[in-house]
Amino acid sequence: MDEISQQFGVPKSFVEYAVQELLRKEYIKMFNSEDEKITCALCFHKNAYFLRKAKGIKYYVLTEKGKGLLSRENKLVVGASQ
Repeated sequence: MDEISQQFGVPKSFVEYAVQELLRKEYIKMFNSEDEKITCALCFHKNAYFLRKAKGIKYYVLTEKGKGLLSRENKLVVGASQ
């Protein structure tokens, strides 16, 4: 959250709120570091390997619903620029 806040120059509280909304709307899913293994859903090798747990780290990945939203948004942006 700190890195995202710094990268985009927004308050950490805004990033936390945005993440909570994305979770609530099921656009992303969170994996706690307590999970034994989590697949790397962002990689084309996602079925080939796992990320080992790291203490205190939360992982967020796009759900299918989130991927659909991004796909629709990208089509709108590309269509608007033509």
